[in-house]
Amino acid sequence: MAKAFVKIGADGYVNEWVAPKEEDGYMLIESDDSLVTNIDCVKIVNGVAVLDKEKQEELQEENKEMIEMLEQEKAMYE
Repeated sequence: MAKAFVKIGADGYVNEWVAPKEEDGYMLIESDDSLVTNIDCVKIVNGVAVLDKEKQEELQEENKEMIEMLEQEKAMYE
């Protein structure tokens, strides 16, 4: 598990990750490496980052067109 400082938005989800140093407004949490940098669908439960899969699916659906466009652009450079 990685340790990181995060900011929590009004909706209760992580909306910002920072390098492992303390700054105002950030809290130290533990996270699986796969969740680091994931925003808007990660909640903190007892100091540990937890992925909200339903929220992630909702965000992916809302951003489906953008995700497809980014995947097409990525394929152009592979």
